[in-house]
Amino acid sequence: MPAHIAPQAEGGLDSRMDNLRFVDRGLQFAHSLKSRRRFLASVGAGPLALASAQTSSSVSGPQAVPPGGKDSTPDIFQAAYRGDIPRATVLTQMNPAIARFRSPEGRTPLHYAVEGGRTDMIFFLTVRGADLSAGPESPLLTAVEYPDHAVALELSQTLLMNASDPNAKRTDGRTALELATARGYTDIAEMLVHRGATGAARSAIEKTERVYFGKRYSYDVQGRPYSAEDIDGLPQDFINEFALLAHRDADRVKHLLKIAPGLIGARATWDESGIEAAAHMGLVALARYLADHGAPVSTCTATLLGLRDRVEGLVRSDAACVRERGAHDIALMAYTAYGDQQPDIADLLLRAGASVHAKALGGLTTLHVAAGKGYLELADVLLAHGADVNAPAKARGQDLTPLAAAMKAKQDKMAAFLKSRGGA
Repeated sequence: MPAHIAPQAEGGLDSRMDNLRFVDRGLQFAHSLKSRRRFLASVGAGPLALASAQTSSSVSGPQAVPPGGKDSTPDIFQAAYRGDIPRATVLTQMNPAIARFRSPEGRTPLHYAVEGGRTDMIFFLTVRGADLSAGPESPLLTAVEYPDHAVALELSQTLLMNASDPNAKRTDGRTALELATARGYTDIAEMLVHRGATGAARSAIEKTERVYFGKRYSYDVQGRPYSAEDIDGLPQDFINEFALLAHRDADRVKHLLKIAPGLIGARATWDESGIEAAAHMGLVALARYLADHGAPVSTCTATLLGLRDRVEGLVRSDAACVRERGAHDIALMAYTAYGDQQPDIADLLLRAGASVHAKALGGLTTLHVAAGKGYLELADVLLAHGADVNAPAKARGQDLTPLAAAMKAKQDKMAAFLKSRGGA
């Protein structure tokens, strides 16, 4: 651990806003006075406005501390390096903006989490607004050449699937791809190419499926061109909170949307909108509600909602849509299993060229997801298109086959079906 860690003393509005301690979370990342005033105007006079009025004149910089308290900023860098989530949680409660603090060297807590090989801490800091490509050198550059290959792969995947820049460069000009290649980490190099890294050999590019987002934010549920709402007055932390809630709390999502309609298509710092969060969590009713209220509907979301005609139209207009990825780099095919099973759409996509082996969240195949839910019709379609009935995957450090997934979920009919098709 670096010997001395202390907060970077910087002046100016952005620094004061980043390090603000006692304002509602919704105000933390309003990066201009104009946007903060617009946000306050949208929510009206109340606790948020009062908090802002009290702090905007009294907080002078990053060293501001609560009355009777002490500045424990250095602790967040130490906690991040050690992977001490309980301590980081306490520090975040003291200052929700702490994930964006800088050490004297200009590094963020995320840099130290990666240096310590702490994947859980990366997730913790990500959902609290950490910049996954923060300078002076992106944390990804440390991840791709971490000495332990297995840890390097996990760190790199965690950053890349949440939109860290795959073309990050060190100050000496060496790219993440060059660093991974020099280490002999072929799997990480392929992951970088998949996520859009340039400079790879033609052979590597040709054998790697490159991520595609062509229609992700293009249309609404009716197929009309999507026009983004004005989010100038919405602080980024408020947007992040909305995306987090869309993973689990439909009532609060609907409430926040009434307060700030611009949230409908806004994206969290880890590149995820509310409807995308609801989609990969299988929250069909919430995803449909957000779609009906104007959210952009990607090929992935249309698949979850069972909109076969819409999916067919998207694929017909752009064949590359079968390579589309949702939030967290989740493959399109996974969305045929996240909500209700969609065997007809799965067959349509596979016939159009979608990969039956593409991975869902956590490295699972679509067959794993279908097996765990007992989706026999979907499993039959997947196997008919060449899915590996014994596809390997890892779940909490243990090997998991589709049959194991079915047995773990007590899906007896599915287990019997998979055994009949050679599952072991």
